[in-house]
Amino acid sequence: MTLSDDLPPQLTKDVKRRNRKRRSVKSKDVEVLLSVATRVARIAKDKGYYTVSPEAIRCVEVLRMMRSLPLTPRLITKTNALRSLQFLATNGNPKIRSESKSALTCWGWIYILLKAH
Repeated sequence: MTLSDDLPPQLTKDVKRRNRKRRSVKSKDVEVLLSVATRVARIAKDKGYYTVSPEAIRCVEVLRMMRSLPLTPRLITKTNALRSLQFLATNGNPKIRSESKSALTCWGWIYILLKAH
C-alpha cells in the first residue's frame, strides 16, 4: 500500500510534540493584583466618588485583567480573592463597583463550587 502525497508524514520518535499545557496563574500574581486594586481603589475613594481619576482607571484595568485570568477554586480560596472583590464591589466609585461586580459574576461558577464544599 502506497502512501498518498496528501497525507501528513507519520510521527516518528524524532518529532517533538508540543506541550499544550496552559500557563498557570500563581497565587503571588493574584495577590499582587488584588493588593494593587484595593490600594488604588482607596486612593480613588479619597479623591472623590464621582471623579474619574487615574487611580480609578488603573483599578478598572486591573480588575479587567483579573477577570480574564484562568483561576481555579483552590487559587481563589488561597488568595482570598472573593473577599477582596466583594470589598471592591461596595466601593463608592461606580466604575470600580461595576467592574468588580462583573468580575464576581464571571467567577460566579467558582463561587458556587466553593459554597458547595
